[in-house]
Amino acid sequence: MRQILALFLIVSLDLGALESDGYIVDFQNDVSWQEIDEIGKKLNLDIKAISGYENTEKFGLMRGLKSGFSKVLEFLSSHPKIEAVEPNYILRLPEMSPVVFNVEEFPNPDPKDYNDPFYVNQWHMAQIGVALAHKSNRGQGAVVAVLDTGVAYEDNGKFKRARDLNKTRFVSPYNFLNNTTDAFDDHGHGTHVAGTIAQSTNNGLGVIGVAPEAVIMPLKVLGANGGGDIAGIARAIKYAADNGAHVINLSLGGPMPTKVLQKALQYARSRGVLPVCAAGNSGSSVGYPAAYPECMAVSAVQYDQTITFYSSRGPQVDIAAPGGNIRVDQNGDGFPDGVLQNTIYPEAVHKDDYMLFMGTSMAAPHVAGVAALLVSAGVRSPDALEAILKKSAKPKEDPKLYGAGLLDAHKALQMSKKHIPDTRWYVAGAALFLSGTLPLFWTSLGYWMGFLLFGTGILAFLGVFMAGDQLPAVLLQPLGAWDLWLFSLNEGLFPLRSVLPVILLLGMFWHIKHWKGFLCGSCVGMMAFLLGEGLLSSSRLMWFPMEGLQSFWYLAHALVLLCMIRVLFLKKDL
Repeated sequence: MRQILALFLIVSLDLGALESDGYIVDFQNDVSWQEIDEIGKKLNLDIKAISGYENTEKFGLMRGLKSGFSKVLEFLSSHPKIEAVEPNYILRLPEMSPVVFNVEEFPNPDPKDYNDPFYVNQWHMAQIGVALAHKSNRGQGAVVAVLDTGVAYEDNGKFKRARDLNKTRFVSPYNFLNNTTDAFDDHGHGTHVAGTIAQSTNNGLGVIGVAPEAVIMPLKVLGANGGGDIAGIARAIKYAADNGAHVINLSLGGPMPTKVLQKALQYARSRGVLPVCAAGNSGSSVGYPAAYPECMAVSAVQYDQTITFYSSRGPQVDIAAPGGNIRVDQNGDGFPDGVLQNTIYPEAVHKDDYMLFMGTSMAAPHVAGVAALLVSAGVRSPDALEAILKKSAKPKEDPKLYGAGLLDAHKALQMSKKHIPDTRWYVAGAALFLSGTLPLFWTSLGYWMGFLLFGTGILAFLGVFMAGDQLPAVLLQPLGAWDLWLFSLNEGLFPLRSVLPVILLLGMFWHIKHWKGFLCGSCVGMMAFLLGEGLLSSSRLMWFPMEGLQSFWYLAHALVLLCMIRVLFLKKDL
């Protein structure tokens, strides 16, 4: 006899008690830690650097304020070298109360879709069109960071890998509660969230995920008691952005805004990462961090596509997704209409089962999973990801409840086929301008093939990308951007984004007469690609020694290529 556990889980962090672990002090970035120590000594305060910010933004954590509490805060808040002082709030998940449902028989799904036997109970996957989306894309190459209670991602002592994550890939786990390189789940919430995003699919076990071939980055910011502080969550956001995540899932939040958290989210967005957040379960206003403009705030709907009783609402809501409601059985399958995934038992972390949760915490990973599908399909900019998710959503009447509408995975992927990465418009304009200055005999097939390969992607300007996602996404990208796709990177490799690839081609093929048109087009295309990247700074450079000069790198190499075109190709004797 099998079991499904239904957990009445209004998953949002409760800050009603305003519990905090000291105060976070946000210093101006030009302040030295010696000056910070002097401020601390003057007030008899021990201000410690928050790990991860020692050499970038200056955030300190102070504990143990004694007498003169209000005067100390007043002094710090008015200090010319201090931008803000705010409590380091402790965020906590609510208590979970499991209800066990005995199940004697599960119908088998259509084998043309999946061989996962409980898929038929995942009404939420059908609601957003996952089966249709999976016919063309399953998230390969996308990395989603899950900031939560951890994930049951491997066997290690008392911790066991959840059975239905047996084929899911994981990368760069980290525990921000005790600063270790593990992120084991001792609560259950994080594993459930990760399963919605990338549960192993077609493995003959229980359920499916939205983007089963995506990679999960497990980042533990909440403990077994469901608690974690703002400082740790902010550090984890920065860590995810610095370690290759494309999407961050934050199924957590509370009513209090914090500058530290918003700065971390701004940093992530500037690094090309899309934060997806649960809107909250207050039934009233949207919580934080979801309410920040850097995030996609996700509200929750039930089986009949109406907003749930618990879902937060307001003008900050960006999109709606299935969050479930275990108080009803609207689809008549004999089970409460929760979101069904595989996760662990909080009281026995070595055991796992299939459990029904509800909350905007369950809605957010559906959106994060579809964002991963879009990343795999070739959409990398967080602005473009958000725009496609919203434009493809099924329209609903009240934007304060549904935002742009109900998430639609299949339509989003269809729309991604028509998406041209932002830089390509610049690339195309620069390349067309330059091609007009070249002699007509260079507008040969070879020239244009070189231009397409290096400047705009092999197929993009031929219109073949309209044919569908069956084509490898790498073929729709300029050759200079292939490093992101071949190595699943979120940052470019600066030796490949330079004049070097073209010089290597020239060295190999310049002596072959019929290749000169192709080499010319390659120079023009690569120059246009570098020019576009330099103007937009759309892709950061990995291991680049001069962080603030990456635009100069792109533009300088574009100028070198322009000189090469002038010297090598505009001579009549060549």
